[in-house]
Amino acid sequence: MPILQITTNVPKEKVTPDVLTTLSKMIAEMLGKSEAYCMVHVVPDQLMTFGGTTEPCAVALFCSLGKLGVEENKSYAAKLYPYLETTLGIPSGRMYMSFRDMKTSEIGYKGTTFHEILGR
Repeated sequence: MPILQITTNVPKEKVTPDVLTTLSKMIAEMLGKSEAYCMVHVVPDQLMTFGGTTEPCAVALFCSLGKLGVEENKSYAAKLYPYLETTLGIPSGRMYMSFRDMKTSEIGYKGTTFHEILGR
């Protein structure tokens, strides 16, 4: 159930369907998980400032059930930051990305939680 949520002041026009599907494939491949469970949510056109300017910036949250950790997160950041800079024009020094290793009991799906679905 990987979720990548990006909130940004970049205009909606830059967030094309191709950007969304590419990010979905990227997180599935990076985590070794089925893309069928991956979600990408980009919230564009937000009123934001970073470092005192309103130049393109973002805040991102990357959540997963497992597969996150000190070394893994460095690897994911090394792949995601350049892609977001190239496609959305967000410089790597103008975006914070948080990583959250979720518990199975914290994610609902199909009227239950992954704790019940996975039996743990």
